[in-house]
Amino acid sequence: MKVDTLIKNGFIVDGTGKEGTYGLVAMKDNKILLPRDEDDVVAKEIIDATGSIVSPGFIDIHTHSDLTLLIDSRGASKLSQGVTTEIIGNCGIAPTPCPPSRKEYIMESGTLLYAEKIDWGWEDYADYLQRFADGNVSMNIGFYIGHGAIRASVMGFDDRAPTKKEMDQMKKYVAEGMELGAVGLSTGLGYAPGMYADVDEIAELCKVVVDYGGIYSTHIRNEGDQLIESIDEAIAVSRKSRVPLQISHLKAVGKQNWGKVITAIAHLEDARKEGIDAHYDFYPYTASSTTLSSQLPNWAHEGGWEKLAERLTNPETKKKMIDSVLYTIEESVGWQSILIASVRSKDLKQYEGKNLDEISKQMNIPPAEAMIHLLYEDKGFVRMIKFSMSDEDVNTVASGKLSMVGSDGYAIATDGPLSSGKPHPRSYGTFPRIFKKYQREEQLFTVEEAVFKMTGSSAQKLKFNKRGFIKDGYYADITIFKPENMDDISSYTEPHQYSKGVEYVFVNGKKAYDGRSFLNPKSGVLLKPYS
Repeated sequence: MKVDTLIKNGFIVDGTGKEGTYGLVAMKDNKILLPRDEDDVVAKEIIDATGSIVSPGFIDIHTHSDLTLLIDSRGASKLSQGVTTEIIGNCGIAPTPCPPSRKEYIMESGTLLYAEKIDWGWEDYADYLQRFADGNVSMNIGFYIGHGAIRASVMGFDDRAPTKKEMDQMKKYVAEGMELGAVGLSTGLGYAPGMYADVDEIAELCKVVVDYGGIYSTHIRNEGDQLIESIDEAIAVSRKSRVPLQISHLKAVGKQNWGKVITAIAHLEDARKEGIDAHYDFYPYTASSTTLSSQLPNWAHEGGWEKLAERLTNPETKKKMIDSVLYTIEESVGWQSILIASVRSKDLKQYEGKNLDEISKQMNIPPAEAMIHLLYEDKGFVRMIKFSMSDEDVNTVASGKLSMVGSDGYAIATDGPLSSGKPHPRSYGTFPRIFKKYQREEQLFTVEEAVFKMTGSSAQKLKFNKRGFIKDGYYADITIFKPENMDDISSYTEPHQYSKGVEYVFVNGKKAYDGRSFLNPKSGVLLKPYS
């Protein structure tokens, strides 16, 4: 048997969750072969994986690499963690559809990070996805249709229900995306314009998704005081449309809400008993990261940035905004818990890596005023890191049987155009941190169970054919790592650092990372359900 690569002496953890075994794994072209006898194999390259685990490449089920992989094709921060597949278009945020008349709205809907570093030459899904399908990236991608993007394309940032004509256009966009291979529809109900949609609107769109066998992923409306009500809203959408449900980055924000994740998980488990295919994903950190503008009340966002800018400078509406966030921030987390991650304005770069309490003292104004100042001067593009969760809650979410791993981060790099700012360390450390903290130190699950949450479970949910498992004839997405060496080096103050422990990563049979270098084989493909 002639093969390209033979991996021997490794402990095979196949992605099923079952106990691993020792054996041989070979790759020929883009497929996995499982020979029984080494003497029967002639290989161009032999890797001795003694002391290492051979697993399917990790699937990051929740990412925002919609633009970053087109800016830097290596996918460095993710490959170094063992990730071979990124699922983009989450939280309702996507760079398409993008009709010229609505481009500014699309760029505002969720504030797509790094948007200024790429020339958007597309208007629809077909043109955008072609960039991935042409073999221009070194990671696989699957994609959601972003509800925020389609709503902005059709309705702008209007706080109202769609007309029949507008709903028909949104359904048309959903159908187009599903025809091109979307895994489903995502919503970001904490962001404008997604926050203006109700259960009926989302369920109607999800009925189109169901026709194509897709799923519904949601950044729920409220992850704090209304966490349980928001979980129930997501279940109601699934109940009305019969769409499989994926809760994005399950968490409880704010001290007063710690412990509510137990009830949230119980509600999802009850939904499963009534026949709803419900799961959730999580990242292994007690801090979140999103737009600073997300701290403002919903009414402030109506009409987009132009209207928000007017409200930020109007004394009456500015005071009203500040009054609305004081309790949420001061009583729930505190100004010192909000760290500025990135800004676009060069004049504001000095504030990256500092919290709002520090910045307010530097500016000699109250923290709320400092927040308003940053938002106005940076035209709403400020991103923050918010320390608002408890370790016990993260443990509870991580150990749940319905959990999958999603970084909620980006494929970025320590060099080049994606090395700026102080991004959340989850973009560099999510998967190694699972092994180090939750599998090795906390002993919440076995290595096999951890790998299942990163591979087989996600592949099954997304309906990817011949992915997520090490089986004969499956696609050769392979990660080789030493679990005892897995370590997340990236920190909140020094985030641009690659993790340790991953020795090799293969994407569709091509070596993309060897523990030191990113080889950029551009062997990634656009993954579609059932194919």
